[in-house]
Amino acid sequence: MTTPEFIDLLQSLRLHLDQPTKLSLDGFIRSLANRDAPTQPIPEAEVLALCSALRELEYKPTVTQVAKVLIGSRSIADPRLRGLPGYRKYRGTFSRKAIRELLLGYKSVIEGPDDKSTPQIKQSVNEPWRAIDFFTTAAFDKLSDEKATELYREVIGLGLRKSSDQLPEFMARARKNLPRAFEPWTREERALLIEAMCYTNDGEKLASIFGRSPAAVRREGQRLIYNSQKKEVA
Repeated sequence: MTTPEFIDLLQSLRLHLDQPTKLSLDGFIRSLANRDAPTQPIPEAEVLALCSALRELEYKPTVTQVAKVLIGSRSIADPRLRGLPGYRKYRGTFSRKAIRELLLGYKSVIEGPDDKSTPQIKQSVNEPWRAIDFFTTAAFDKLSDEKATELYREVIGLGLRKSSDQLPEFMARARKNLPRAFEPWTREERALLIEAMCYTNDGEKLASIFGRSPAAVRREGQRLIYNSQKKEVA
């Protein structure tokens, strides 16, 4: 049953109620009607934070997915998504239809431009490091277990700027599986990543050493290689 159909049903029932109950029902009907009128904006910063958190968990955000998180859809199967910023924040405030209409205004922010050729152009300008193919070329792995353990211990020795109990809930949840999730990269950690990349381009293996997602390690590795190449050219 759609919201308009439900409102029509309530209007029919209203005819058979006493005056105090009618007044209460009128307020409820108005709230239902307002849910489908997307007049209250969702802050762009909030959408960006949610999309960033989704990407950290290796999701590719879509308008539908963001809408499901913000209204706390029961169809969400991954328990990690229930700890994301904004989860269920707008449940009861907007209907699924209304929140989707609002988020369509942020579609380019969430999913990227509609033109499939545009993201590549934009990416090459704003994120040129993504063209680095270190992790997609022929695989190599000369990283011994002993060296991997040595690097792992050095990473652990770097510590964390903030413990999990000082972080927002969604970050703390992510750290249950990824101990260094959302931790800013330091010069020391980048140096260790460069050293590790001399032995392997296996993103999964590097991720296990650095306590981050494979996507996060690959991104930082690509940036490091790109910046190094840029300095050489200069």
